[in-house]
Amino acid sequence: MDADEFGADGAITELKFARAEAIWRRALDSDPALRDLVNVDRHALVAQFSKLEAKHLRDNVRSIVASHLSQLPRGALGEMKVLRGEMGKKRGHKALRRLFSEAPNAIQRIKPVLLMSPISVAQYLTPGTFAFDLLLIDEASQVRPEDALGAIARARQIVVVGDQKQLPPTSFFDRLTSDGQSDQDKDGGDSEEDILGGAAQLAELESILTLCEARGLGGRMLEWHYRSRDPSLIRVSNREFYADRLILPPSPLEKDPTYGLVFTKVEGAYDKGGRRDNRLEGEALVRAVADHARNMPDQTLGIVTFSMAQKNTITELLELARRNDPVLDDFLREGDREDVFVKNIENVQGDERDVIFISVGYGPTEPRGRMIGASFGPVNGEGGERRLNVLFTRARLRCEIFASFDPEDLDVSRASREGPRVLKRFLEFAKNRQLVEHIPTGAGAETPFEEDVAEIVRSYGFLADPQVGSAGFCIDIGVRHPDRPGTYLLAIECDGATYHSALWARERDRLRQGVLEHLGWRFYRIWSTDWFYNREKEIERLRLALEEAREEDRLGLLPDTVSPTQKMTQEEATREPEPVPEIEDRKMPAYDRANFPIHSRREPHEAPPAQLRDLLQRIVEHEGPITADEAARRVSACYGRERAGRRILAVTQTALNSLVSSRAVYLDDDFYLTLSQLEAPPVRDRSGETGATLKASSIAVLEIGAALKIAIADNAGAEAEDLIRATARLLGYKRVGSELHDRIAMAVKSLEG
Repeated sequence: MDADEFGADGAITELKFARAEAIWRRALDSDPALRDLVNVDRHALVAQFSKLEAKHLRDNVRSIVASHLSQLPRGALGEMKVLRGEMGKKRGHKALRRLFSEAPNAIQRIKPVLLMSPISVAQYLTPGTFAFDLLLIDEASQVRPEDALGAIARARQIVVVGDQKQLPPTSFFDRLTSDGQSDQDKDGGDSEEDILGGAAQLAELESILTLCEARGLGGRMLEWHYRSRDPSLIRVSNREFYADRLILPPSPLEKDPTYGLVFTKVEGAYDKGGRRDNRLEGEALVRAVADHARNMPDQTLGIVTFSMAQKNTITELLELARRNDPVLDDFLREGDREDVFVKNIENVQGDERDVIFISVGYGPTEPRGRMIGASFGPVNGEGGERRLNVLFTRARLRCEIFASFDPEDLDVSRASREGPRVLKRFLEFAKNRQLVEHIPTGAGAETPFEEDVAEIVRSYGFLADPQVGSAGFCIDIGVRHPDRPGTYLLAIECDGATYHSALWARERDRLRQGVLEHLGWRFYRIWSTDWFYNREKEIERLRLALEEAREEDRLGLLPDTVSPTQKMTQEEATREPEPVPEIEDRKMPAYDRANFPIHSRREPHEAPPAQLRDLLQRIVEHEGPITADEAARRVSACYGRERAGRRILAVTQTALNSLVSSRAVYLDDDFYLTLSQLEAPPVRDRSGETGATLKASSIAVLEIGAALKIAIADNAGAEAEDLIRATARLLGYKRVGSELHDRIAMAVKSLEG
């Protein structure tokens, strides 16, 4: 090619390509293994990684469970005697507070994680008997500082999880003294004030979350929103309360009425002077529940009202409707993992369902009448906007709002608080559906590679949008249906800047794809090296994927809408149940005598010293810690002799001393043993033994100490005499003689010292 055939810009491009190719070829020459990358099936590699990584997580769970089960106390003395006695009863059990007080160590060993409310901690756990490495307080915005005090005093570290934009603690049961101080504060307080700053200060802070923030504890915002499978469900809250900081994965079903935020206007009327409800609106909602029971029975449902009166009315209407509707009656029947609930706005925090129906209730006093004012009960009160935030974030798949007026009719100019203004904006979003996250961002393709792929997609008649989603989570290319542009058929991900910016392979190759597939996207991956080196093959593969996605859509094969909780329940139902471990008495391995037959006509004391040292080293390795007398008896047995006389004992002692000098074995309190036995003394059951092996003097203090530690672990809180008996049982003794008793008692005193 002559230099005159392209201009300066073309020369720059050619130079860049030539330089990149030269660098690549130089890398291939320096590392031949790179040549094999061309033949690697990256799709299979990622699939294998995802499978192994998920298996690794499951193995971690099994390992933690196994570790816990291995340390369960198995004794029947001390606190375990109390627990075993209670477990054996069919009635007349001890009160929980008493049981927790009598067997705190055993309970905490068996159940190291306790799930309790703050009031339960105060009620059942006597101060000083329980201590926790970690205290986790969830829904912390609803926990008062003074209620959390007792639990915090029992913990070495706390993690407080909550949202200041959601409901504060209820004040229904508040009881304050006339001067605003608590009784404890009047009495002068105690050392626990140092933890939270004193009762007077506590009364000024609404929750433990507020207190932690006021004290400057380190905080972190969890930016991923996990619940809503359509961003429109959380879009209002993200804008109004979180400054658009939440990361909302896009949804492929933007226009599908099964998903997202829906507004339904009802020709209802609010009975302002009578029942203070909206019966017509309630009837419309009940009809929608009946339709839901027939068309989407697999999706769980929750109903929320703005007032208690409207809640009672809808509950009454549902009971009347189910009498003549067996399908509705079956759907409302209790017993599922997530039953249908009807709640008012003030006590719905913590609940979530696939679908949420909301009845505003308040409205014009006559059907089709004019909405006057903006009175919505608790929404107008202090913190009303926080109640709305709780309400807005309850649905996973769909949220339908029933109201008897248009959002445009609301006049909130005179509202003194923020609640009515937030409600108006929420209803406008629900009706107009204009602020959704799963729209093209307007940004172009990040790389020429992605633009090239998008052009190929468009050449087949599909619509391709680059960078679909919101800040923090964008799909490289969203492929829309050519006949229904409101629906996305396919998410195409390229290994471009977004892929390489992820810090971990788990995020790049498993979590991101898993999130998108859970939200209903059909996921398709293209590797840049495959696209460049096998372009025609990859284009054909892309064409087939596009046609397959269009055919699945034509056949109505929509993404699965079963909630993660339901799906997990279904998987558990088909899985073989794991046996519940029982607390069994611990059985130590039987004492095993060393026996290494030597065929020789010589007497043991006539054996070559090297042969005798080798034999004794094997005996110690097998049976240590062992005394010289016992070792001499094993030497005699190996040579076929019944007894060990004075001469055999003498040569045994000489050989053992030689082994100690060479550090092949060690000597501790007249017992010979190996280094591993010194570091982890074996504990053996001697119930099958006879003769001198059963003497207390034949048991090393190290072995007794190891057995004692097991006895303490198995019989939490046991007294010294109980521990002596438990230790003896582990060593295989049913009865404890005076000599053995004294020997174990010495170990107990040594451990206490």
